[in-house]
Amino acid sequence: MVRLPHTVIVGAQKAATTGLHRTLAAHPDVLALRSSEVGVLHRRADEWESWLRAKEPWLSDRPEQGILVAKLATAMYFSDTLGHIRTLNERARVIAVLRHPVDRMLSLHRYAVQRGLETRSAVSALSSDVVERADHWRLRTYSGGSSYAAAVDLVLSTFGGDALFVDYADVHSGVCLPTVQEFMGLPPHRIQLVRANESHEPRSLALARTAASPRLQHVARSALPARWRAGILRTVERWNSTSRSPRQESIPAGFRNELIERHLVDVVAAEKVLGRELPQWRT
Repeated sequence: MVRLPHTVIVGAQKAATTGLHRTLAAHPDVLALRSSEVGVLHRRADEWESWLRAKEPWLSDRPEQGILVAKLATAMYFSDTLGHIRTLNERARVIAVLRHPVDRMLSLHRYAVQRGLETRSAVSALSSDVVERADHWRLRTYSGGSSYAAAVDLVLSTFGGDALFVDYADVHSGVCLPTVQEFMGLPPHRIQLVRANESHEPRSLALARTAASPRLQHVARSALPARWRAGILRTVERWNSTSRSPRQESIPAGFRNELIERHLVDVVAAEKVLGRELPQWRT
């Protein structure tokens, strides 16, 4: 029997989706995929079975247990990806976590710096709007992931009432967990909140940039099995990360206000689609 995703956390990137995924994994009726991002959903629905066998072989020992929960933090921005989820399971549910547009962009910048994908300051990077060394990302811009109106509309048009939108602050505090469990059809269970901030101060920026090199990754793909590559990359990242979160790079108040102003039209449109006001996104 092929296990199908019951619930997919579809975004937004850098909005506590990893923390929500890991928190839900502690529910006794949930089987959370161990892959941090189910990138196969960006490609084709008919690759799901082979991907699952290769990446999540442990599931074969639990054919009847729990509901399957997956995460792909950029899925909400792409109609084909959302369609793949629907094709796999016409009753699938999706959860989207939305975060203050500018705060999300700054968090993405810190993440990109830690991964060796960005060398510029926050002001310079966000002004250019393109993540410097993320050619392999499907969503490369900083602002793209903070433009919610069209994404929310895509999710609603694909999933209707099978979609839940929650706020980053409510995930970060855990206050939304009862609502999430009810939406997923889970019996109430007291779950310990996991705060999974994956961005940490790197010991060596040079090592981070080397590990992110497209040329090195191409050589590794040619010489090593996928499972080995993933394990080596996780080891390098773990070794190269201190226990400290990266220093919060402050940006001038004027520049922050400029970014907020740029997103204001989208915020108003998102409020209309969601049917609720988002005053916290205007400051």
